[in-house]
Amino acid sequence: MNMYVNKSIDSPELKENMSSTVIRIVSPSGFRALLSSSSSQSRVIPIDASWYMPNSPFNGKDQFLNEDRIRSAAFFDLDSICLANSQYPHMLPPYDIFNKSMTDLGIRRSDTLVVYDKSGIFSSPRAAWNLSLHGHRKVYLLDNYNTYKKYEYPLETKKTTSLSTPSSDSDIPQYEPISEDDVKENYRNQVIDYEELLELIESGKLDKEYVTFDARSSDRFSGASPEPRPGLSSGHIPSSLSLPFSKVLNQSDNTYKSKEELIDLFKQEFGIDFSKPNATNGKKIIVMCGTGVTAVILRLALESVIQCNIPIRVYDGSWTEWAQRAPSQYIIKTK
Repeated sequence: MNMYVNKSIDSPELKENMSSTVIRIVSPSGFRALLSSSSSQSRVIPIDASWYMPNSPFNGKDQFLNEDRIRSAAFFDLDSICLANSQYPHMLPPYDIFNKSMTDLGIRRSDTLVVYDKSGIFSSPRAAWNLSLHGHRKVYLLDNYNTYKKYEYPLETKKTTSLSTPSSDSDIPQYEPISEDDVKENYRNQVIDYEELLELIESGKLDKEYVTFDARSSDRFSGASPEPRPGLSSGHIPSSLSLPFSKVLNQSDNTYKSKEELIDLFKQEFGIDFSKPNATNGKKIIVMCGTGVTAVILRLALESVIQCNIPIRVYDGSWTEWAQRAPSQYIIKTK
């Protein structure tokens, strides 16, 4: 059973019996407290995971190299730490690719990682989940970078040519991963693929066994608006529910809403009361979006803020895969 904590974390202490899949959400002041505990044996490493939609003029890697960043940060590139040569964007990386990427970034498994992105809360949950999925135990999500800047906490402003953490040094050994079998077990528990999802729909089991939330905009969900990727049909899978990721965030600064606000949101929108045990009547949860990025915003809203203690699986390929592979009768439009 995973242990989850409240949104507002100002104390950096880690519990010894934490599950390897726990992601804790930390405030800027809590992050600064974490930094004060950093040492050569137990480092605190900021991870910039900024990423943007394909129709955006911004580029996360270019921003990291040429603009401000949190001191000693490394850059987690969702588009390179992924399954190579896939027709679907930034699919979860194979075991060896992930481990090599951590070595290249100078990251140890003993490090405490604090993940952020420059949109506030957008791509950083995906990167944080990727890290925990592969067995990194001490992963935090900064909530968020915009607030960190507003408080005028220290930033680096000089250009850099390195994506790895400056605190890495030549004597850091190769990343020491958990076993591949353990990673596979994490995948079985936390990820759902196209074939399994299709079988659930064809057998009529999806609606009986899962509550499925889609984090895309309501117009993309209904089919009224096009997908940002040319030629891709919009719409949704059968029995899924529309929950645009923006609804779980505060409009003013893109931080997560409070636990109480999120519980009220799910109660008002879907009649699901997460303040009560067995809120989904024994059903597990699936989250999806366009390419598996913003789905994890919903995952962390449920796990780390609400602390719902219900198994949640991410459809990694999400709508981009589904729209290209699924039979047409399973692409639902309600515009």
